[in-house]
Amino acid sequence: MTDDDASDRPARFSDHRRDLIATAYRPLAHHAGVLHTRAGSIDFQRDIYEIGRVAAIVPYDPDRDLLVLQRQFRLAAHLHGHDGVLVELAAGLIEDAESAEACARREMVEELGVAPTDLIHAIDFMPSTGWLAEEAHLFIGRVDSSALPDHAGAAGEAEFTEPFAVSPEVALQAVDEGRIVNGFTILGLLWFARHRNAIRARWGFGPAD
Repeated sequence: MTDDDASDRPARFSDHRRDLIATAYRPLAHHAGVLHTRAGSIDFQRDIYEIGRVAAIVPYDPDRDLLVLQRQFRLAAHLHGHDGVLVELAAGLIEDAESAEACARREMVEELGVAPTDLIHAIDFMPSTGWLAEEAHLFIGRVDSSALPDHAGAAGEAEFTEPFAVSPEVALQAVDEGRIVNGFTILGLLWFARHRNAIRARWGFGPAD
């Protein structure tokens, strides 16, 4: 069977029930209901970790044609046998009454030590829909890579980050060779690569060499 449209489609889901299991960093809830399909109805149940909305930013310096990324310790990666200090984008949870753009600016200052001079909205996506209720808003942030501090991070969040500038080619080679495992970082870098010249044109620069 072929299709001329690869878009997501609405679901027919009824009799929804939610029961809170636990509240820690974010709520964990049991959801149940009836999923109606072309083959019939299915009693559907899932435990969902309700993260909320987050902003993630690919910081880019078009003057120097450099990306700004960071390294940060992630316990889950360490426990799973990966290198524990991961290459990541600046990202964080959107607070109550905060816009996605305001969160993106705040997270860049907290995690990279520099503020963006412009933001371009890229895409919105859900990184792991099987069990996470998390919606991410991805931005490209214009930044001056020469102003990076040696380290940054929000002290109140036990956060220590190491910002660094890198050429897009070096970053994308690390993705191709499997040396970056963070999903947000991989997705953001690939989106940037696809739209790099359009981003540069918007900020008054010619195509990348």
